[in-house]
Amino acid sequence: MDYKQKVGSYTAKGGFKNEADICLKFNNYKIDEQAQKWLNIMGYDYKKIKILKATQISSRINKKTALDLGVTPDNIEETIVFKKADIQIKLDIVIDEIYYIENISLKKANVNAGYNQVDKRPVDKYKLFWDIPLSICETLKYYTGEIKAVDTKRLKDKRRMFLNEMDKAKVNELINFFKENKTIIFNDVLRGRGALSADWFLVTRKDDDRVDWILKDINFVCNFFAKGSVEVTKRGNLKIGKMSMQRKGGTPDPESLQFKINPLNLFNDSL
Repeated sequence: MDYKQKVGSYTAKGGFKNEADICLKFNNYKIDEQAQKWLNIMGYDYKKIKILKATQISSRINKKTALDLGVTPDNIEETIVFKKADIQIKLDIVIDEIYYIENISLKKANVNAGYNQVDKRPVDKYKLFWDIPLSICETLKYYTGEIKAVDTKRLKDKRRMFLNEMDKAKVNELINFFKENKTIIFNDVLRGRGALSADWFLVTRKDDDRVDWILKDINFVCNFFAKGSVEVTKRGNLKIGKMSMQRKGGTPDPESLQFKINPLNLFNDSL
């Protein structure tokens, strides 16, 4: 697929308010030009669609909702934990009468917006997902403040340690782990797993009353943000390609890890 020139724009007062607006556009695909362009990027001729139903997926879903969305009982737990889709589109094509399902992860941002959180969990959750060694988990827990440092006099923040305040050998072990496990990490935090993992990544960028959008295949998105080195930033956080790892802070789970990207970076690679 040619991933270039997949940017579109239009004028819309207020822009997209939420996922429901995108679902409405898809459900009105017969008269909505943007929805027709999105379907074309996905590889569908909208004129050959017999039935299309777009459904908004809430950020938290229970088992009943998951089953209603087509999740099988065998992978229901994994799907709930690793859900990344915000919208599910079910299509019935005239020519073959087979149902197709496309899951879309939706990101909304203002033109000068910063980073967007894409995943957040306690260190022990990531340990289970990625088989993180105990020594690296300990480093991460000092980083989030789940384990408290004994000597806090030299720390910028007495609640936790930044990576540039830790033993270099421990930090290098952490860096090497993220280098070696880039693929699974980016797949989990951006694509997800199970029946509600993302197939597509739709970013809408608002500037006053003008809205630009970009739609990319999730494989492209994972590879795009994974490009680059793994290194400690000047502030003592971890940069993994174009993604940042930070301590969550704030409430209700300040000692969790969070991963953040700037989805607007995709626009810079579209020309």
